[in-house]
Amino acid sequence: MPLWGSRIAKLHSEVMFNQLTSWMVYGILQDQYHEFFIRRQVDRDEGNESAQSDVADKFAQKLAKDTSLTSWHSGFHVSLDMLPEYIHMRVAESILFAGKAIRVLRNPSPGATLLEPTNQSQTLKGSHRMQSFTGGPGALKELPNFSNISAEELLPQAEADKVDAMLKQLKHASEFHKRLFESAVSSIRTIAANHLWQLVVVRADLNGHLKALKDYFLLAKGDFFQCFLEESRQLMRLPPRQSTAEADLIVPFQLAALKTIGDEDKYFTRVSLRMPLFGMKSSTSQKDLQKSNTSDLSLQGKASSELALDGWHSIALEYSVDWPLQLFFTPDVLSKYRKVFQYLIRLKRTQMELEKSWTAVMHQDHVDFSDYCKDRKNSSATQLRRLRTKPFWRVREHMAFLIRNLQFYIQVDVIESQWNVLQTHVQDSHDFTELVTFHQDYLSALISQSFLDIGSVSRILDSIMKLCLQFCWSIEQYETGANMFEIDHITEEFNKKSNSLYTILRSSRLAGSQRAPFLRQFLMRLNFNSFFEVSSSN
Repeated sequence: MPLWGSRIAKLHSEVMFNQLTSWMVYGILQDQYHEFFIRRQVDRDEGNESAQSDVADKFAQKLAKDTSLTSWHSGFHVSLDMLPEYIHMRVAESILFAGKAIRVLRNPSPGATLLEPTNQSQTLKGSHRMQSFTGGPGALKELPNFSNISAEELLPQAEADKVDAMLKQLKHASEFHKRLFESAVSSIRTIAANHLWQLVVVRADLNGHLKALKDYFLLAKGDFFQCFLEESRQLMRLPPRQSTAEADLIVPFQLAALKTIGDEDKYFTRVSLRMPLFGMKSSTSQKDLQKSNTSDLSLQGKASSELALDGWHSIALEYSVDWPLQLFFTPDVLSKYRKVFQYLIRLKRTQMELEKSWTAVMHQDHVDFSDYCKDRKNSSATQLRRLRTKPFWRVREHMAFLIRNLQFYIQVDVIESQWNVLQTHVQDSHDFTELVTFHQDYLSALISQSFLDIGSVSRILDSIMKLCLQFCWSIEQYETGANMFEIDHITEEFNKKSNSLYTILRSSRLAGSQRAPFLRQFLMRLNFNSFFEVSSSN
């Protein structure tokens, strides 16, 4: 570009570069007259500050507010009205990110527990960098309190001086070179992103927390959740009490932890069980499910309560994260993990109930067969009962087959596959914003490939799980006079729902989507002998 056209233009550029220096070197928004294109989301109270206030006091007040995590997520934005025409929006967003990152690095939270590299020269180089937070050579040691770490260690003064020098060189240039300006902004953004990566990934042990979320929210610790469901099985046969449901569940939750979680798992203390407020319905307990009449069953796809397997369907987990991990694990991210967990725990509970019902009835069948062998003349009733229950077990096997394959597909083909992709990205990426994007892609893939984003499929799957639970409970009550018509109707509804599921999953709309390769894996398992294909066509 030509020389600065006038003295006024030159002064304007100096003001802008002073604002850029304040923002990108110190993380301070110095814009008393609202001339800068980086703005606070809410500018209030500042205009009322007395002009006679000491400048240092003003900065202290600003920094006190700026340490809030809300300033990272929604505290600042690019004002298009104030953005000069020679600065591209992409460049402005890089300036916005760099300033926010510098604010984080210069204002460490005084209560966080971080890790410190034993050999800091290795943590920014190749594979050593990854080894430093995965337990390899140059492992990290845990600091008791972040107050032992200064902002100087998070952002060395030499790096800040380097950024300052780049901006001063541009400020004192006789011409504004757009390409040089954009190159300098890109370099500054890279410096900020790398140091933020060092803070979040290395010092805050990001990979350890990702693994913990996989263990608990994605049910990778299957033995723990199997034990928890077994310990709480009798409790979950009763309707939850509105006031004590959460407290009632904490007991089996802690028992399962004592039996399966070792002392070396330092992340379990961050996990807590929650039972969010739920609207109690009379048809959600096991007892009331038994009393569902024919009209209720026929309206399962339309009733507003069809999404509730029973009153315990709202079981959820919470995960406590400290600074600076809130930059990465936002409320929206944890909400997605919670959504997947609630789906997986319902699926695992359904699978366990199907197995338990089979175990209980097979035990009774063996007793009946033993009685029959001992006294064949007087055991005709026992033999008749055995013959009547055989069709039930064919239905149970069809239910177990569907649930088992769905569970295997989600845990292995989806979760493990996407986890390996994420780990590759974590090892190869040195940029914080790249990691955020990769992690968002990871969560989106989990939700998409598990069909949680397709309302018609997720509703059918919830209905199928509900029918499986009804079937298990009805079969166990068979000896006490369960309604045969009810069991037949459950069977009929299950066949309809499972065939509808297969028809939707093999539809051309899904076959042409990005989830098609994974969908084919699931359909191949489900229909390996063409059973579902024949059933749906009939």
